[in-house]
Amino acid sequence: MTSPAPETSAKALLAQLLRAARQQSTYRTQESLAGAIGKERTTVGKNEQGDRVPALDVLGDTLTACGVTGLAETAIRGVWWLAKLTEEDAPVKIWFVGWVEAESKAHTVRYWSPLLMPGIVQTPEYAYELFRATGRTHERAGQEVDARTRRQAILDQQDPPTVIIVLWEPVLFHQVGTAEVMRGQLAKLLEISQRPGVLVHVLPSAVGANAGLGGPVSIASVTGKPDVILTSSMLEDVVTADVPQVRAASTTFEVVRGVSANIMDTRRIISEAITAWENE
Repeated sequence: MTSPAPETSAKALLAQLLRAARQQSTYRTQESLAGAIGKERTTVGKNEQGDRVPALDVLGDTLTACGVTGLAETAIRGVWWLAKLTEEDAPVKIWFVGWVEAESKAHTVRYWSPLLMPGIVQTPEYAYELFRATGRTHERAGQEVDARTRRQAILDQQDPPTVIIVLWEPVLFHQVGTAEVMRGQLAKLLEISQRPGVLVHVLPSAVGANAGLGGPVSIASVTGKPDVILTSSMLEDVVTADVPQVRAASTTFEVVRGVSANIMDTRRIISEAITAWENE
């Protein structure tokens, strides 16, 4: 079978550009580049042959290692977007790529979740139940769980961002999957809430009507760039850096956070919710 040509295939063009970037850097072999980015040589080989579209973090590590910056970096990332768009069964929708990139580079990320646990703290079991509930097949749900789990790597990196999560209390009792799934999910949330740089707040149910009932919102702040927001609804999710929308989202987030429980009270609320699920 003839391989797709760079003139007609974004994946093939991306492979050609990544190969050229390595060859023009200090890493003249695939083995040396693989060692620099902490991957197997086969990973670099498949990326340069067009067998796969690399994960976003692998792309970023490759460009950084090869010293690709400025307009060249922007161009290669643009080709990556096109390759991802045309990749069969891509687990991340193309419109969502902008959010994933901003989230991965942010120094501060804020999440307001009035309905479900935010993806950044979901357990694989909780995420799987959500994807299955929306009609995904077992295989596709597994792919999306893997993609979501990779996003969570920002919490474990050497210099993690400040993460601020505000949840409406009913989220703790909204059953997704089994009681065991809920116990595991809340245990993970409690553990993450105790990490340095992670602030988790619960908005008590007793507050009732609040400024955040319009829907969930996530806000990523990246040094030297405009803030990016992700808003979600039943019909459409939107990723934008539009200044008025970002300002409105930030204001709403801070208003909701202002009437939420403090960190210690939040941990108590989560612990009580875990006990309630243990009795189910």
